Amino acid sequence: MSVQKIKIKFYSKKLFNLIGLNGLLLILIFSINNQTNAQIPKKRVVMISIDGTPDFMIDKFLENGVLPPNGAFAKMKKNGAFASTVLPINVASTGPSHISIFTGASPSKTGIVGNRFRNNNQNWNSPNLLAFNQPIASETIFQAAMRQGKKVMTLAGVGIDYTNKNRMTDYMHMYPNICGPSLIIDLQVTDTTINSRDVESFIKLKSTTKSPSKAVFEISGNFKIPLYLYLKDRMFNPMYLPNQLTEIIVDTDDDLKNGYMTTIDTQNWSGMEIEKEGKKFNTSFRILKSDEKTGKFQLFMTAPAEVYGAPNGFLEKLQSVCGLWPGEPENRKQTSGLITEQIWLEQLDKLSKYSKNLILAGMKEKEWDLLFGYFSTLDDVQHRYTLTNPRQIDYKADNGNRPKIYAEIIEKRFQKIDAYLLEIINALPKETNLIIFSDHGMIPIHSTLLLNNYFEAAGFNDSKQNITATSSGNSAHIYINKEKIKTLDFKSYLNRLTDALKSLKDNKTGEPIFELVANQQQQKEYGLYNAEYSGDLFVSCKPGYSISDKFLPEVNFLVQNSFDPKMFENENQATKNFLLNGTMNETGRGVHGCIATLREGQPIFYAIGPDVPKKEIINMYSLQIAPTVAKLLGIQPPMNAELKSGF
Repeated sequence: MSVQKIKIKFYSKKLFNLIGLNGLLLILIFSINNQTNAQIPKKRVVMISIDGTPDFMIDKFLENGVLPPNGAFAKMKKNGAFASTVLPINVASTGPSHISIFTGASPSKTGIVGNRFRNNNQNWNSPNLLAFNQPIASETIFQAAMRQGKKVMTLAGVGIDYTNKNRMTDYMHMYPNICGPSLIIDLQVTDTTINSRDVESFIKLKSTTKSPSKAVFEISGNFKIPLYLYLKDRMFNPMYLPNQLTEIIVDTDDDLKNGYMTTIDTQNWSGMEIEKEGKKFNTSFRILKSDEKTGKFQLFMTAPAEVYGAPNGFLEKLQSVCGLWPGEPENRKQTSGLITEQIWLEQLDKLSKYSKNLILAGMKEKEWDLLFGYFSTLDDVQHRYTLTNPRQIDYKADNGNRPKIYAEIIEKRFQKIDAYLLEIINALPKETNLIIFSDHGMIPIHSTLLLNNYFEAAGFNDSKQNITATSSGNSAHIYINKEKIKTLDFKSYLNRLTDALKSLKDNKTGEPIFELVANQQQQKEYGLYNAEYSGDLFVSCKPGYSISDKFLPEVNFLVQNSFDPKMFENENQATKNFLLNGTMNETGRGVHGCIATLREGQPIFYAIGPDVPKKEIINMYSLQIAPTVAKLLGIQPPMNAELKSGF
């Protein structure tokens, strides 16, 4: 910043005598501050997490032209800073990774040691803890910024909700909390017709006896609201057109005179918001099947989710621009065949666009210094469609064409995110710096290890509650029940368990399954040991394996995984049920949760803006992201941050 000369005109000696030397100094300081403030622009930072984006894939797509040379990633790489290697924390999974990125602190300090874990003092029969709602033991960049007078806006994210004031920001759109079941409702017309204002007529619909779901909007454990469904009688309308779309009306009472909740047609999704007990819940509808001749229809309702925003009116303002939250892709319903791949991809793309629109709408607000946005798109699509390892049982499906088909589905979503980021770059307020990062990469998986099943088979007696594992993709914490294994036997038990895990080998290759088997002392070297939450052992698999912590005695402890029921149709029913109901990071074709050195699991870091140097960072740690944001904001980093800025 250039220094300008300050001209002070003395009108008379009388003025100087009146104000004195101190007064003159105050005038000088005031004048300098005014001129300086006029020259210093407002420092702003937008930070965006693109969940599950592997660094090696961005490199490959930029090199082979999947990502265009004039796109966002190419622009950031040419004109900004990027890391050629980013080392995540040593359990690179969504919950612990994001919390460590936000705090700049390793799991040993945050207490978030996995996606799922336990407190060493909790009752053995009590449920596992989740990274997404567990208290964070370290200050986040959001708290640090607000503590230092900055205005913070968060538009969905891990650890950002209303459960504690330390998890809230000045402006926030909480990532919606799924709190009820999605529905597939088979419907048929009835003999009941309702006329409204002599211009509309509706035919009442009812769910069939064999419908997969009943027409009930349910918030699990809290309340149920019956849904009243009607077919719009187009023949009643004198303006009826032969090609007019079928429309179904959804309401929450049986009185259409007071209006209805939403209208769905055969080509579009339609959202609905229900307010109950002071909370708001969003869901979306889609007509899956429609046959007016037979009077039969099938309706899909996404899982209800609680939405929350602060301060008052902020959520409503975002919704007026972006609409209602569209819902997450329904993975299990696609696996079971209740929804098609097309519907799943529509859900994926709708959420992607919504996330982009939230960021664009948020940036138009005036009072913010730090804005955080989030995309789950690439994580979701890779969990389901990563198919690059010849050992995956889908690899030769579709006459050997499935890997290519799936690769194109993934590539299209990378292109979409690249285009959305370019929109955001072009809309950035003046003097705003942008930081793009991911929490982890993605590893192709051919087998799922049911670790608690292995303990039972190996004689460590999980069913007798001697031991249990909590998984985070391809890693897990293992806890030994100290009440069952007495102090005198503990060391021997731990040593036998360690040897059994290290000697566990793939039945086809003879290679060890685990990359790391670490006791609590060794966990300290990996930044994982927390006295309250770490397991007695921590394990992480080699590429190709994920871990399930389910205990299912009728399922082999090592299972080839897939989301395609045709691939496992010859398995026993227990195995079929396990794979049909597997989670994305348990039986997915791609998972995460690896240690930092695994290349496929390494994330991205890109930055661009007036204060960002043109620089390639050879080795960067995800723990440097929060200090980098702090430097660009001109504030001190979070209190427990372990490393310095990346540039």
